[in-house]
Amino acid sequence: MTRFAWVLALAGLVLGGCSGEIDDPTGVDPIDPIDPIDPVDPLAPSFRLEPDAATTQPGIRRLTKSELVRTIRHATGVTADVSGLPDDDELLHLGNDASRLNISDGTHMRELLVIATDVAASVDIDAVLPCAGACTDAELRAYLERAFSEPIDADTMNRFRDVYAQAQSELSGDLPRRAVVQQSVFSPKLLYRTEIGEGGTLTPSELAKKLSYFLWGRPPDDTLRGHALDGSITDESVFATEVDRLLAHDNARERIIEIVFDYLGMDHFDLSTKDAAADLPVDMLQASMIEEAERMIGRVLFEEASGFRELLTTETTEVDELLAMHYGIEGVTGTEFQEVSLAGTSRRGLLTTAIALSSHSKESGRSPMQRGSFLVDQILCLGFPPDAGEASMTLPDGVEDKTFREQFAPLETTAPCSNCHRMLNAGFAFELFDNVGRRYPLDRVGDEEAVGTLDVVPFDPVDFSSPGEAVEGFSNHPVFTRCVVGQVYRYGQGSVPADVDADLLVSLEESFEGSDGNMLELLRSIALSERFAEAVR
Repeated sequence: MTRFAWVLALAGLVLGGCSGEIDDPTGVDPIDPIDPIDPVDPLAPSFRLEPDAATTQPGIRRLTKSELVRTIRHATGVTADVSGLPDDDELLHLGNDASRLNISDGTHMRELLVIATDVAASVDIDAVLPCAGACTDAELRAYLERAFSEPIDADTMNRFRDVYAQAQSELSGDLPRRAVVQQSVFSPKLLYRTEIGEGGTLTPSELAKKLSYFLWGRPPDDTLRGHALDGSITDESVFATEVDRLLAHDNARERIIEIVFDYLGMDHFDLSTKDAAADLPVDMLQASMIEEAERMIGRVLFEEASGFRELLTTETTEVDELLAMHYGIEGVTGTEFQEVSLAGTSRRGLLTTAIALSSHSKESGRSPMQRGSFLVDQILCLGFPPDAGEASMTLPDGVEDKTFREQFAPLETTAPCSNCHRMLNAGFAFELFDNVGRRYPLDRVGDEEAVGTLDVVPFDPVDFSSPGEAVEGFSNHPVFTRCVVGQVYRYGQGSVPADVDADLLVSLEESFEGSDGNMLELLRSIALSERFAEAVR
């Protein structure tokens, strides 16, 4: 393939073909059996991140829930309870797309006001707004500049001076200062950030915010904000120094983990929904599953500064006693996490952690098609061709005496089912594991069931006979590289690619390959690109 086409297929994943949800092979009564005719040439799947003619970025974006929590904590020192807010609306599996980040309705607005009021009531007001007597303009300005991370213009200053003055006339004690805090937390200047710019370029404050929210998921710290306020952030050498400083900080580790969790659909994980979890200590085990994944991502991508491929293929993880028992690993005791080797086991890398396996499984029964859909849609960013065929919930005739894996084999070579199942059946790579991420007993699911092929036209098929072989093949697939680059770029820009992004995406993919998939280098390249500092067109 020459230069890839980054086309956006906004429609969700359509299982066009003969996929189904089959819990148990016993008692299958297929209808409309498929005749094993000669297979036809498979249709090429669509890559779902192709550039559109113009950006969908509106130039203004509401903060995500996690960004809002960090921003309020940065401004006030209070950790706000945002559980009452609706979840961020996702587009192509990422929850920070500007086109979806808005105030959804009056209930949403009221909940934001409740949050602002609770924060104002609990804030250490003498630490946040330490006015000796009546607050001066200088004292109000100092607080507002920190809260909004930008210079305070006359209109904003007058508005908050009026808030303070009115509260002084009606309230006593420290309540006027708390009214300022309440109104600042409820202000669009805190809840939103802009990328409108001046003359086609982001303003210094917009650029500092975009960089900090991309790499840290929070407002600029005092150093970065200082460079924004004096305008030096627009100097290339100053900006590059700040990029490197931010990437070296632990906040970047937290942000990288958040990006990976969002990208791989592990951010809404709920172990309690799985039937196999009924007899498990759900809360403690779920916490251990999350911590294992966080430690693995942080170690591989941040501490070791290794590539994304290493994250999928590493043979090292960290577990506590509870998770070790869940995995059948001996020799680990206590609540402290210990490093263990996965060599010689069925596990390898992030995709075989319990949280990844559980996040992409059904509530009950076996889940090869669900995991196959996850691989195709989220790991490779592929959608099925629009003319792939009609979905059917049946299997070919004569499968009753075959293993669960063997029942699906004809669908990989028989049209029209093959148009989807040549990719979907890659989910059998993880068929050794149940819906809470444990290894099935060998007498129920043998190693021979983790066999399959990922066939993405026009690339060479990826054959595998174990989870380890599968993740090795997936992580080296050209479409995987393309998907990682596209999703991380989308995270930085907060919008799907536009035509103006196409050349940069090609360059980023090439440099990503050249760095062996180094995530820190990818984030750095995105931040240092000319496109990053451009205002929304």
